[in-house]
Amino acid sequence: MADRLMDLAQGIGFEAAKVDLVPYYVSFLTDAESEVRTAALGRMTEFCRILDKDTIIAKIVPTLKSLEQDQFVYVRCALAENLLTICPKIQKSPTNEHILPIFLVLLRDDDSKVRLSLFKRLEDLNQVIGIGDL
Repeated sequence: MADRLMDLAQGIGFEAAKVDLVPYYVSFLTDAESEVRTAALGRMTEFCRILDKDTIIAKIVPTLKSLEQDQFVYVRCALAENLLTICPKIQKSPTNEHILPIFLVLLRDDDSKVRLSLFKRLEDLNQVIGIGDL
């Protein structure tokens, strides 16, 4: 279900998805199964495109904080690979407040795959904060 979330969103319409699917998406991010969390993180970029800034900050971002220390490397890799994609959507101040602390934790991760995954989307962070501030 987490992997097919956007198909469902298209089926019911993006306006309905903004209201009805957010609780399900958040539950996928906090699921007991690491594969579900990974699949949900893999769809985060697409799903957050249909959401407004306030919903992302209030509902999605708080769950991401708990995933920065996930015991499974591939969950942290998925988080690192997709975390910065929401920066342009939520803009500078929320990025500095919420995303940058997670970014810094992931940057110090013991696994090099997690650290390398961050750099795949560094342009999204640079676009919002700017390289000088970073």
